[in-house]
Amino acid sequence: MNKQETVYKTSLVLVEHFLNCIERKKLGINLGVHSRIFSYILHPEVEFVTVGKSQEVADGAPPHPEHVVPCSIIIWESIRLLEEGKPKEEVAKLIAKHWKIVFISKDESSFIDSKKGLNLKSSMPDNWDFETGDSFERLNLAGIQVLPLD
Repeated sequence: MNKQETVYKTSLVLVEHFLNCIERKKLGINLGVHSRIFSYILHPEVEFVTVGKSQEVADGAPPHPEHVVPCSIIIWESIRLLEEGKPKEEVAKLIAKHWKIVFISKDESSFIDSKKGLNLKSSMPDNWDFETGDSFERLNLAGIQVLPLD
């Protein structure tokens, strides 16, 4: 099984977990989701979903693993779509599409996250769409070009 298949099959497991969370929500029980689920369910996560690095990292800056779409966005958008009746397989494909890591520098990460920069630590730009949007939109706005791994 290749990495893409592994990520998709793991995304299906996440969909089942999110469906369980939705059922708990209907019963008035805490959803029980946390963004760290991504790093625990597929370990080591970077071995499966890392797709590149920034120029600063290529030039020697210490690497910081950055989810190109914040995990909390992936979780809540997946739950929203499942609650709307979107088929499990389609939601799993969207999770796999957006579940990517790029190694960037701490300065680049701070720019994306901070209010002095883009202020997109746990969000995507306005008008970004989970179903059709570019996973790399935050990096694009930050002017970070993604280079292939060595």
